[in-house]
Amino acid sequence: MRIDETHKPWMIGTVAAMVLGAAVYIPYALGSPAPGGGTVIGLIFGSIALGLMLFAALLSLRKRFPIWRIGRAKIWMRAHLWLGFLALPMVLFHAAFHARGGLTAVLMALTVVVVASGIAGAWLQHTLPTRMFREVPFETIYDQIPVIRQQLVAEAEGHAADVTQRMAPATGPGATVVDTLMDLPTMEAEIERFGKFFGDELLPYLRQQGARGSRFANQDWVHARFEELRRQFLPTAWTPLTAIEEICEEKRQLDQQRVLHHWLHGWLLVHLPISAALILLAIVHAIGALRY
Repeated sequence: MRIDETHKPWMIGTVAAMVLGAAVYIPYALGSPAPGGGTVIGLIFGSIALGLMLFAALLSLRKRFPIWRIGRAKIWMRAHLWLGFLALPMVLFHAAFHARGGLTAVLMALTVVVVASGIAGAWLQHTLPTRMFREVPFETIYDQIPVIRQQLVAEAEGHAADVTQRMAPATGPGATVVDTLMDLPTMEAEIERFGKFFGDELLPYLRQQGARGSRFANQDWVHARFEELRRQFLPTAWTPLTAIEEICEEKRQLDQQRVLHHWLHGWLLVHLPISAALILLAIVHAIGALRY
């Protein structure tokens, strides 16, 4: 969900509701000897806050049953964001900015965490898709990343064999004599170093999921390393070497996509369970207030 011009009416409405709430709360708080949730104004603010929480929770049902033709999903998302945010000042007005009792303190803390995590999630959803488009041009379907990683390993092994074949001395009758007369380099040491580099460093990186902290995750380092290899090797081996470098870059982008995907969806692991706990405790608090 991107924060664009379509959110402007919701933002204006939310700010207006906060200003209206403050306009009611300030004279009430100044004129009342004990403002709080037990007063008529306090109960009104509390009822509004609970209603906003329940409405925000309806988004989960809307997502679970997308066939329900009750409004567009984008409108529900905007309402969830702005009305959910509005619940925080209503809770503060309800409690008169004081946590009286353990349950009230827990409810206020949960409200702050839920709203903060919701704002963080909205910011991530607004910024990460653009960042992913910029940093991960090889973006693929997330669930296919392990399969693609295996394909990259196979392709890299094929190109590595091609490098060795192009660098190896010719074979067959008279080949050694021809190489000697033409003063062609043998390159056995370079081939051995490349094999060790590929087998001990590069291949484990391609096989590893994430590979955080690996030198191969540094695009500049990888390019410099392959430039060094190209200077050492014959031009005939440059094409497969470049192909391996491109495979490293694709693997790096897959890892970056995985990280951004976890950031994009991981905040829900905080937001959803705490939201459920908040609504449950808020209902318990409301029932208790009505009974006693």
